[in-house]
Amino acid sequence: MQFKDIVGQNDLKKSLVETVRNGRISHAQLFLGKGVNGKFALAVAYAQYINCPDKTEFDSCGICSSCVKYHAMSHPDLFFSFPVNKSSKSSGASDSGEGGVSRSASSKDLVSTMFYKDWLNYLNATSYYPELQSWYKKISIENKQGIINVEEARRIVRDVSFKPVEAPYKVLIIWQPEKMNMSSANVLLKFFEEPPANTIIIMVADEKDQLLKTIQSRFQIISVPKISDFDLYDYLKVKYEGTPKTQIKNAVALSNGDLQKAEHILGEGEQMKEHFLLFQSWMRMCYKKGSLEEIKTFVEKVSRIGRENQKHFLNYSLRLVRQSLLLNYGHPSLNKLTHYESEWLTKFSPFIHINNGVQLTQKFEQAIFEVGRNASASVLFMKLSLDLSVLLKIPQ
Repeated sequence: MQFKDIVGQNDLKKSLVETVRNGRISHAQLFLGKGVNGKFALAVAYAQYINCPDKTEFDSCGICSSCVKYHAMSHPDLFFSFPVNKSSKSSGASDSGEGGVSRSASSKDLVSTMFYKDWLNYLNATSYYPELQSWYKKISIENKQGIINVEEARRIVRDVSFKPVEAPYKVLIIWQPEKMNMSSANVLLKFFEEPPANTIIIMVADEKDQLLKTIQSRFQIISVPKISDFDLYDYLKVKYEGTPKTQIKNAVALSNGDLQKAEHILGEGEQMKEHFLLFQSWMRMCYKKGSLEEIKTFVEKVSRIGRENQKHFLNYSLRLVRQSLLLNYGHPSLNKLTHYESEWLTKFSPFIHINNGVQLTQKFEQAIFEVGRNASASVLFMKLSLDLSVLLKIPQ
């Protein structure tokens, strides 16, 4: 992965290059930013640039032995860690990722190297723009939480404790460190503070607040902004040549700088349509009198879809609430809706107004936070539904 392969982020690329050229490489860095904005790809390109012996003023050379091995993800001084869990579909066919892990392996024994073949295939398929839910789908744990457990933490310390084999630096990239549990975080604290010589640790995260304060304090934070609409549009226009420009512009507007989301919208957007239909029926039953049994059925259904899907759905619902407010009070140019969302929200938006909009937004934000903290889904969605039933009836 070279900097030139990354969509946008030109100012950040320049800044990262300067840290190398000026000899200011921090041993512990946190690449932080919302959504699929290229932060993981930047971490890999940065690691490749650091270890390239023939680097230019702007990028790694791409052709030396080090760069070739980085491209193949086979460099002996490059390490990854990422969240995994045991799939209910595991067949016992393999312990190396392809086809699942052994039925005899418990979740506490799993380490990411068991899934390495799946991981490499997934990175290639996503062009190094990973997203948590699609990774879970890849390893068949859509209804579970991936974890970085204590055994994985011990593996990290063990595998990265040796001297670099070929490169000036060993590089460890931890994707989604928010999925570390307390035990694994405590194992890694000392390692993060005093890593082995010539070792660089890069964590790639969405949510800083889900990391222990003691871990946050040990890392230099590199803020990665969303991909600009201009850069995202230029990239999609080339990749999806022949697609109507209005369709690409709509995908860019709806994605909020998230590459995977934009590509998902362009490629059918089935999950988005499912979320819309679920939100639509939910709002109707919350407003309707005597719909408690319907709400119970809804809660049972949404409780079974897995926490990451629940979080996706709640974030989608929050977006529609905010878009409803913009329909009522904002300039038309601020509305970022598909045709089916726009058609329905035009009728629904009057029920979300200045007298309940802030409270509704806060309720959804709190629910998203609580899902991330492993709250009971059935209790959470029932309480939220009852709150919505009251708030939606507040007169304008």
